[in-house]
Parts: sequence; structure tokens; C-alpha cells
Amino acid sequence: MQMNTPPVLYESRGSIGWITLNRPEVLNAINPAMLHGLLKILDEASKDSSTRVLILTGSGRAFSAGGDIKAMQAMDEPTFSETIHLYMRLSQAMRDLDQPVIAAVNGYALAGGFELMLLCDIRIAAASAKFGLPDTIIGLSPTSGMTWLLPRIVGLGHAMHLTLEGNMIDAQKAERIGLVTGVVEDDALHKTVEKLAATIGSFPEVGVTNTKRGFYSALESTSKAAMKSEEKRELECFQFEDTRKAFAAFLARKKK
Repeated sequence: MQMNTPPVLYESRGSIGWITLNRPEVLNAINPAMLHGLLKILDEASKDSSTRVLILTGSGRAFSAGGDIKAMQAMDEPTFSETIHLYMRLSQAMRDLDQPVIAAVNGYALAGGFELMLLCDIRIAAASAKFGLPDTIIGLSPTSGMTWLLPRIVGLGHAMHLTLEGNMIDAQKAERIGLVTGVVEDDALHKTVEKLAATIGSFPEVGVTNTKRGFYSALESTSKAAMKSEEKRELECFQFEDTRKAFAAFLARKKK
């Protein structure tokens, strides 16, 4: 008897956790089972102190082509509402996670897949990647907090243009507008992202965690409140032994 393949895979490689969307036969279209799988993995990762950085990618030819329209078409209104609520829970879970999440964007990142990619803290794309928010084309509007997050990443003009026109853009334009922070050759994507994750994961944990918390907190606060928060977090970082060790290692390198 053939076993059902899980819609999301998780693999721990030392201090790095690899999350792979795993419905390649439908370009990793997102259904409720995948959303539940992602929420479960994030919850477990949040409790694992050995996992310092997470990487999110897709199997096959796509990161994710978005929500499973066939499944959505068959939903009644309560089921559709529950599914959208899962997207919202996932958005908050990724924001609340102490570990940074890096998106390794291969192939298509569209609609819900675009939203999932944007929820990651850093986004690196393969040169062949394609991006788009075609929600309006099918009579929907963005979810997962996109109306709040996307303008803060690419600016209101690009956010409105991407969403209202609904067309795809390539990786090169995505990098120009700040949607992704790097573009690499397709066959170098995983190696590049894993190297970046290993670098971040080698730093004192308190500094990395407080950096992520600080940036997201500041997005919703005044400059005065942000500076007060920065002062508190910096003093917290200073108290940790790993920070003192990093000071000593830095000075040792400078003497060479």
C-alpha cells in the first residue's frame, strides 16, 4: 500500500532546519494540510534551542504557485474562512519565531506562495524564479498581512502595482525593487542559502534574536519607542557570556 506523502518536509542539519514544501505535482499549491504542517514545524522549531536558522524552499519546479484553487473552489464559506485564518496564524507564527527564516526561492512564488516567501526574514532567489500576486485576477485580495508588510518592503507604489496588475516579474526585477535581497544561479541556490544560514547561526544567539525582534517591533512603533527598545535589547545582549566570547574572538582576529 502506498503511503501518503507529507505536504511539508523537515530536516535538521546541525544548527539549520530545512523546511521543504512538498507537493511538486501541483507546483506546491498550498492547501490546509500544508498550512497545518508548516504551523506544526514552526511550533517544534521554536522549542528547539539547537536550531538557529530555518530555510524554507519548495520541491520540484516551484517554491509555491499559491493556494490550491481546485481545493478552494470546492470549499463552502466556513471552510474557506478557516483556511484564510490558517494563513493568518502562519503569518503571526513566522513573525513570533525567534530564529530567522531564509527563503530559498526556486521557480514560481505566486499568490499564497508569494505571501509565504515574503513572510521570511531574508529572501534569496534563483535566477529563473518568477514572482506574482495574481489575487485580483481571480477576484480575491491579499492575505497573510501583505497589505501591511509588502509596502514596507518594496514601497506602496510597487506594492499596489504588483497586486492590482497581477502580472509576474522576474528575479532581476524582484531584486531591483527590494523584494529579494540576492539572486544566484539556479544550481547555486541551496549552497548559497545554506552558507548564509551557517554564518548567521554561528553568531551569538541573543544578538540574532534581538535583531529580528527589534526590527519587527520598530515597524509598529515610533522612533522614540524604537530607540528605547534598542537600548534595552543591547543591554540584554551585553549580559550574555556568548557576547563576551564574541568580543574576545573579534579582538583576537584584529591582532593577527
